[in-house]
Amino acid sequence: MAHRYRDSYLAADLTFTDDKITWECPQTGDTREVMMSWEQPIMEKMAEVAVSAGEHVLECGFGMGILSTAVQSRNPASHTIVECHPEIIVRLKAWAADKPTVTVIEGNWIDLLDDAETRYDTILMDTYVDDKLHSDFRYFCKNKIKDGGKVSWWNFSGGTEDEYMKFYWNNVTFTEVTGLSPEENTYYNRTNYFIPLKVINHTRGWGVLKGSDISFTALERTEVQNAMKETTVLTSEAPGAVLEEKAIINCTNMKCKGLITLNTDLISAAAHTPMIVKRSDVWTDVIMKDVIVGDILYTLDGEISVGDISFDGSDNIHEITKVITDHNYFINGVLLRKGGPNG
Repeated sequence: MAHRYRDSYLAADLTFTDDKITWECPQTGDTREVMMSWEQPIMEKMAEVAVSAGEHVLECGFGMGILSTAVQSRNPASHTIVECHPEIIVRLKAWAADKPTVTVIEGNWIDLLDDAETRYDTILMDTYVDDKLHSDFRYFCKNKIKDGGKVSWWNFSGGTEDEYMKFYWNNVTFTEVTGLSPEENTYYNRTNYFIPLKVINHTRGWGVLKGSDISFTALERTEVQNAMKETTVLTSEAPGAVLEEKAIINCTNMKCKGLITLNTDLISAAAHTPMIVKRSDVWTDVIMKDVIVGDILYTLDGEISVGDISFDGSDNIHEITKVITDHNYFINGVLLRKGGPNG
Protein backbone atom coordinates (compact mmCIF):
# COMPACT_ATOMS: atom_id res chain seq x y z
CA MET A 1 0.00 0.00 0.00
CA ALA A 2 1.35 3.40 -0.94
CA HIS A 3 2.38 5.75 1.85
CA ARG A 4 -0.51 8.16 2.37
CA TYR A 5 1.75 11.23 1.93
CA ARG A 6 4.06 10.02 -0.81
CA ASP A 7 2.40 11.47 -3.90
CA SER A 8 1.86 14.81 -2.16
CA TYR A 9 5.49 14.90 -1.05
CA LEU A 10 6.89 14.16 -4.51
CA ALA A 11 4.73 16.92 -6.01
CA ALA A 12 5.47 19.42 -3.25
CA ASP A 13 7.64 22.53 -3.48
CA LEU A 14 10.24 22.04 -0.77
CA THR A 15 11.69 24.79 1.40
CA PHE A 16 15.47 24.65 1.83
CA THR A 17 17.26 26.50 4.63
CA ASP A 18 20.69 26.01 6.15
CA ASP A 19 19.35 23.80 8.92
CA LYS A 20 16.46 21.85 7.38
CA ILE A 21 14.28 20.83 4.46
CA THR A 22 10.52 21.23 4.97
CA TRP A 23 7.28 20.96 3.04
CA GLU A 24 3.60 21.70 3.54
CA CYS A 25 1.62 18.48 3.91
CA PRO A 26 -1.94 18.87 2.61
CA GLN A 27 -3.18 15.78 4.45
CA THR A 28 -2.19 17.13 7.87
CA GLY A 29 -2.26 20.84 7.13
CA ASP A 30 1.09 21.42 8.82
CA THR A 31 4.78 21.91 8.00
CA ARG A 32 6.83 18.69 8.05
CA GLU A 33 10.56 18.20 8.10
CA VAL A 34 12.32 15.99 5.58
CA MET A 35 15.75 16.33 7.21
CA MET A 36 17.42 18.60 9.76
CA SER A 37 21.00 19.57 10.50
CA TRP A 38 20.89 18.28 14.09
CA GLU A 39 21.11 14.76 12.55
CA GLN A 40 24.77 15.34 11.63
CA PRO A 41 26.25 13.36 14.59
CA ILE A 42 23.99 10.43 13.68
CA MET A 43 24.92 10.47 10.02
CA GLU A 44 28.64 10.80 10.71
CA LYS A 45 28.54 7.86 13.11
CA MET A 46 26.48 5.80 10.64
CA ALA A 47 29.15 6.28 7.99
CA GLU A 48 31.88 5.42 10.50
CA VAL A 49 30.12 2.21 11.54
CA ALA A 50 29.04 1.02 8.10
CA VAL A 51 31.59 2.26 5.52
CA SER A 52 35.25 1.36 5.06
CA ALA A 53 37.71 2.77 2.56
CA GLY A 54 37.63 1.12 -0.84
CA GLU A 55 34.11 -0.22 -0.55
CA HIS A 56 31.23 0.11 -2.99
CA VAL A 57 28.42 1.98 -1.26
CA LEU A 58 24.75 2.41 -2.15
CA GLU A 59 22.95 5.28 -0.41
CA CYS A 60 19.19 5.59 -0.75
CA GLY A 61 17.97 9.14 -0.13
CA PHE A 62 20.17 12.24 -0.31
CA GLY A 63 18.23 14.79 1.74
CA MET A 64 20.60 17.53 2.89
CA GLY A 65 23.65 15.50 1.90
CA ILE A 66 24.85 15.07 5.48
CA LEU A 67 25.24 11.31 5.24
CA SER A 68 26.60 11.58 1.70
CA THR A 69 29.36 13.92 2.85
CA ALA A 70 30.22 11.59 5.72
CA VAL A 71 30.40 8.62 3.32
CA GLN A 72 32.72 10.55 1.02
CA SER A 73 35.07 11.19 3.93
CA ARG A 74 35.48 7.40 4.24
CA ASN A 75 36.99 7.19 0.72
CA PRO A 76 34.71 4.61 -0.91
CA ALA A 77 35.69 3.07 -4.24
CA SER A 78 32.24 3.98 -5.53
CA HIS A 79 29.30 5.82 -4.04
CA THR A 80 25.92 5.41 -5.73
CA ILE A 81 23.14 7.71 -4.51
CA VAL A 82 19.48 7.23 -5.40
CA GLU A 83 17.03 10.11 -4.97
CA CYS A 84 13.43 10.52 -6.11
CA HIS A 85 12.37 14.10 -5.28
CA PRO A 86 13.04 16.35 -8.30
CA GLU A 87 14.13 19.39 -6.26
CA ILE A 88 16.56 17.35 -4.16
CA ILE A 89 17.93 15.71 -7.31
CA VAL A 90 18.99 19.16 -8.57
CA ARG A 91 20.94 19.77 -5.36
CA LEU A 92 22.38 16.24 -5.41
CA LYS A 93 23.77 16.72 -8.92
CA ALA A 94 25.38 20.02 -7.94
CA TRP A 95 26.94 18.41 -4.86
CA ALA A 96 28.22 15.43 -6.87
CA ALA A 97 29.70 17.46 -9.74
CA ASP A 98 33.26 17.45 -8.36
CA LYS A 99 33.16 13.95 -6.80
CA PRO A 100 34.36 11.33 -9.32
CA THR A 101 33.36 8.32 -7.24
CA VAL A 102 29.72 9.41 -7.03
CA THR A 103 27.02 8.09 -9.36
CA VAL A 104 23.60 9.75 -9.23
CA ILE A 105 20.51 7.70 -9.98
CA GLU A 106 17.20 9.49 -10.35
CA GLY A 107 14.22 7.45 -9.27
CA ASN A 108 13.37 4.72 -6.78
CA TRP A 109 15.88 2.41 -5.13
CA ILE A 110 13.66 -0.63 -5.75
CA ASP A 111 14.25 -0.23 -9.50
CA LEU A 112 17.91 -1.17 -9.00
CA LEU A 113 16.70 -4.76 -8.82
CA ASP A 114 16.51 -4.59 -12.61
CA ASP A 115 20.33 -4.71 -12.60
CA ALA A 116 20.94 -8.28 -11.48
CA GLU A 117 24.73 -8.05 -11.61
CA THR A 118 25.66 -5.08 -9.39
CA ARG A 119 26.05 -5.68 -5.66
CA TYR A 120 27.36 -3.41 -2.92
CA ASP A 121 29.53 -3.73 0.18
CA THR A 122 27.27 -1.34 2.08
CA ILE A 123 23.66 -0.21 1.71
CA LEU A 124 22.49 2.87 3.62
CA MET A 125 18.77 3.56 3.70
CA ASP A 126 17.36 6.94 4.72
CA THR A 127 14.38 7.70 2.51
CA TYR A 128 11.22 9.67 3.29
CA VAL A 129 7.52 8.62 3.20
CA ASP A 130 8.68 5.48 1.42
CA ASP A 131 5.92 3.10 0.31
CA LYS A 132 8.33 0.27 -0.55
CA LEU A 133 10.56 0.31 2.51
CA HIS A 134 9.03 -2.24 4.85
CA SER A 135 7.55 -4.46 2.17
CA ASP A 136 10.62 -4.81 -0.04
CA PHE A 137 13.81 -3.77 1.77
CA ARG A 138 14.81 -7.22 3.03
CA TYR A 139 14.36 -8.73 -0.43
CA PHE A 140 16.22 -5.81 -1.97
CA CYS A 141 19.20 -6.28 0.36
CA LYS A 142 19.30 -10.01 -0.30
CA ASN A 143 19.69 -9.29 -4.00
CA LYS A 144 21.92 -6.20 -3.87
CA ILE A 145 24.36 -6.74 -1.00
CA LYS A 146 27.57 -8.73 -1.30
CA ASP A 147 28.18 -11.68 0.98
CA GLY A 148 29.21 -10.24 4.34
CA GLY A 149 27.97 -6.80 3.35
CA LYS A 150 26.62 -4.22 5.81
CA VAL A 151 23.21 -2.59 5.92
CA SER A 152 22.15 0.41 8.02
CA TRP A 153 18.98 2.48 8.03
CA TRP A 154 17.06 5.23 9.79
CA ASN A 155 15.88 3.96 13.20
CA PHE A 156 12.55 5.71 13.61
CA SER A 157 11.96 4.01 16.98
CA GLY A 158 15.12 5.36 18.57
CA GLY A 159 15.47 2.11 20.55
CA THR A 160 16.72 -1.41 19.92
CA GLU A 161 13.72 -3.69 20.45
CA ASP A 162 11.16 -2.81 17.77
CA GLU A 163 11.04 -5.82 15.41
CA TYR A 164 9.30 -3.85 12.68
CA MET A 165 12.09 -1.27 12.78
CA LYS A 166 14.61 -4.14 12.51
CA PHE A 167 12.76 -5.56 9.49
CA TYR A 168 12.43 -8.73 11.58
CA TRP A 169 16.14 -9.43 11.14
CA ASN A 170 18.02 -11.26 13.87
CA ASN A 171 21.47 -10.23 15.05
CA VAL A 172 21.09 -6.50 14.43
CA THR A 173 23.73 -4.57 16.37
CA PHE A 174 23.39 -1.00 17.59
CA THR A 175 25.74 1.92 18.19
CA GLU A 176 24.43 4.63 20.50
CA VAL A 177 24.78 8.33 19.76
CA THR A 178 24.19 10.60 22.76
CA GLY A 179 24.04 14.32 23.41
CA LEU A 180 21.69 15.16 20.53
CA SER A 181 19.89 18.50 20.54
CA PRO A 182 17.00 18.17 18.11
CA GLU A 183 14.93 21.25 17.41
CA GLU A 184 11.30 20.28 17.99
CA ASN A 185 10.05 18.45 14.91
CA THR A 186 7.50 15.96 13.61
CA TYR A 187 9.72 12.87 13.38
CA TYR A 188 12.33 12.51 16.18
CA ASN A 189 12.84 14.36 19.45
CA ARG A 190 15.03 12.17 21.65
CA THR A 191 18.49 13.19 22.83
CA ASN A 192 19.98 9.78 22.08
CA TYR A 193 19.77 7.47 19.07
CA PHE A 194 20.77 3.89 18.23
CA ILE A 195 22.29 3.25 14.79
CA PRO A 196 21.29 -0.21 13.51
CA LEU A 197 23.71 -2.40 11.57
CA LYS A 198 22.99 -5.74 9.96
CA VAL A 199 25.73 -7.88 8.41
CA ILE A 200 24.21 -10.11 5.75
CA ASN A 201 25.79 -13.47 5.09
CA HIS A 202 24.19 -15.22 2.15
CA THR A 203 23.06 -18.79 2.58
CA ARG A 204 25.43 -21.06 0.69
CA GLY A 205 23.54 -23.61 -1.34
CA TRP A 206 24.57 -27.24 -1.51
CA GLY A 207 23.12 -30.43 -2.89
CA VAL A 208 23.61 -33.05 -5.59
CA LEU A 209 22.09 -33.07 -9.06
CA LYS A 210 18.53 -34.36 -9.20
CA GLY A 211 18.57 -37.87 -10.66
CA SER A 212 21.76 -38.87 -8.85
CA ASP A 213 21.56 -42.23 -7.07
CA ILE A 214 21.68 -42.59 -3.28
CA SER A 215 22.58 -46.02 -1.87
CA PHE A 216 20.19 -47.85 0.46
CA THR A 217 22.49 -50.89 0.61
CA ALA A 218 25.68 -51.91 -1.17
CA LEU A 219 23.50 -53.19 -4.01
CA GLU A 220 20.30 -51.14 -3.86
CA ARG A 221 19.97 -47.51 -4.98
CA THR A 222 17.27 -44.99 -5.81
CA GLU A 223 17.24 -41.51 -7.28
CA VAL A 224 18.03 -39.14 -4.44
CA GLN A 225 14.96 -36.92 -4.91
CA ASN A 226 12.78 -39.99 -4.30
CA ALA A 227 14.32 -40.79 -0.92
CA MET A 228 11.61 -40.31 1.68
CA LYS A 229 11.93 -38.42 4.93
CA GLU A 230 13.49 -40.52 7.69
CA THR A 231 14.93 -43.07 5.26
CA THR A 232 17.66 -45.49 6.33
CA VAL A 233 20.51 -45.47 3.81
CA LEU A 234 24.03 -46.83 3.48
CA THR A 235 26.74 -45.04 5.42
CA SER A 236 30.39 -45.31 6.37
CA GLU A 237 31.71 -43.15 9.19
CA ALA A 238 35.05 -42.82 7.35
CA PRO A 239 36.59 -44.04 4.10
CA GLY A 240 37.34 -47.73 4.52
CA ALA A 241 35.25 -48.11 7.67
CA VAL A 242 32.48 -50.67 8.06
CA LEU A 243 29.46 -50.13 5.81
CA GLU A 244 26.26 -49.74 7.80
CA GLU A 245 22.61 -49.09 7.05
CA LYS A 246 21.63 -46.52 9.61
CA ALA A 247 21.64 -42.97 8.24
CA ILE A 248 18.33 -41.25 8.85
CA ILE A 249 17.93 -38.52 6.25
CA ASN A 250 15.71 -35.70 5.12
CA CYS A 251 15.93 -34.58 1.51
CA THR A 252 15.03 -31.12 0.23
CA ASN A 253 14.67 -30.33 -3.47
CA MET A 254 15.75 -26.88 -4.67
CA LYS A 255 17.18 -25.06 -7.68
CA CYS A 256 20.52 -23.40 -8.28
CA LYS A 257 22.84 -21.86 -10.84
CA GLY A 258 26.38 -23.13 -11.14
CA LEU A 259 27.12 -26.85 -10.92
CA ILE A 260 30.44 -28.66 -10.57
CA THR A 261 30.93 -32.08 -12.17
CA LEU A 262 33.77 -34.51 -11.41
CA ASN A 263 35.11 -37.02 -13.95
CA THR A 264 32.61 -36.17 -16.71
CA ASP A 265 29.52 -37.66 -15.06
CA LEU A 266 30.68 -39.33 -11.84
CA ILE A 267 29.00 -36.79 -9.57
CA SER A 268 27.55 -33.29 -10.03
CA ALA A 269 26.85 -30.99 -7.09
CA ALA A 270 26.57 -27.37 -5.98
CA ALA A 271 29.69 -25.55 -4.85
CA HIS A 272 29.23 -25.89 -1.08
CA THR A 273 28.29 -29.56 -0.98
CA PRO A 274 30.30 -31.29 1.81
CA MET A 275 32.83 -33.77 0.40
CA ILE A 276 35.58 -36.14 1.57
CA VAL A 277 38.83 -36.42 -0.40
CA LYS A 278 42.26 -37.93 0.13
CA ARG A 279 45.01 -35.38 -0.43
CA SER A 280 48.67 -36.05 0.38
CA ASP A 281 47.56 -39.45 1.75
CA VAL A 282 45.23 -37.84 4.31
CA TRP A 283 41.44 -37.96 4.17
CA THR A 284 40.21 -34.39 4.37
CA ASP A 285 36.84 -32.64 4.67
CA VAL A 286 36.32 -30.09 1.88
CA ILE A 287 33.44 -28.61 -0.07
CA MET A 288 32.83 -29.30 -3.73
CA LYS A 289 34.33 -26.05 -5.02
CA ASP A 290 37.64 -26.85 -3.28
CA VAL A 291 38.11 -30.28 -4.86
CA ILE A 292 41.16 -30.31 -7.17
CA VAL A 293 42.46 -32.60 -9.89
CA GLY A 294 44.45 -35.39 -8.23
CA ASP A 295 42.23 -35.65 -5.16
CA ILE A 296 41.07 -39.18 -4.33
CA LEU A 297 37.40 -40.05 -3.79
CA TYR A 298 36.24 -43.07 -1.80
CA THR A 299 33.62 -45.17 -3.60
CA LEU A 300 31.88 -48.49 -3.16
CA ASP A 301 34.23 -49.82 -5.87
CA GLY A 302 37.40 -48.49 -4.27
CA GLU A 303 39.36 -45.26 -4.54
CA ILE A 304 39.03 -43.09 -7.67
CA SER A 305 41.26 -40.19 -8.64
CA VAL A 306 39.69 -36.92 -9.78
CA GLY A 307 40.97 -36.44 -13.32
CA ASP A 308 38.52 -33.87 -14.67
CA ILE A 309 36.52 -31.02 -13.13
CA SER A 310 33.99 -28.96 -15.07
CA PHE A 311 31.86 -26.01 -13.97
CA ASP A 312 28.64 -24.83 -15.56
CA GLY A 313 28.75 -21.09 -14.91
CA SER A 314 25.95 -20.29 -17.34
CA ASP A 315 22.46 -19.05 -16.49
CA ASN A 316 21.16 -22.63 -16.64
CA ILE A 317 18.93 -23.52 -13.69
CA HIS A 318 19.71 -26.93 -12.19
CA GLU A 319 17.47 -28.98 -9.93
CA ILE A 320 19.39 -30.31 -6.95
CA THR A 321 18.61 -32.29 -3.81
CA LYS A 322 20.06 -31.40 -0.43
CA VAL A 323 20.63 -34.46 1.78
CA ILE A 324 20.37 -33.51 5.44
CA THR A 325 21.80 -36.24 7.67
CA ASP A 326 24.01 -36.90 10.67
CA HIS A 327 25.94 -39.58 8.78
CA ASN A 328 28.02 -39.80 5.63
CA TYR A 329 26.21 -41.18 2.58
CA PHE A 330 26.89 -42.50 -0.93
CA ILE A 331 25.85 -40.65 -4.10
CA ASN A 332 26.53 -42.52 -7.37
CA GLY A 333 28.67 -44.79 -5.23
CA VAL A 334 30.85 -41.90 -3.97
CA LEU A 335 31.09 -41.28 -0.22
CA LEU A 336 29.98 -37.74 0.67
CA ARG A 337 30.43 -36.02 3.98
CA LYS A 338 27.46 -35.62 6.26
CA GLY A 339 25.77 -32.27 6.05
CA GLY A 340 23.01 -30.33 7.71
CA PRO A 341 21.66 -26.79 7.88
CA ASN A 342 25.21 -25.48 8.26
CA GLY A 343 26.89 -28.08 6.08
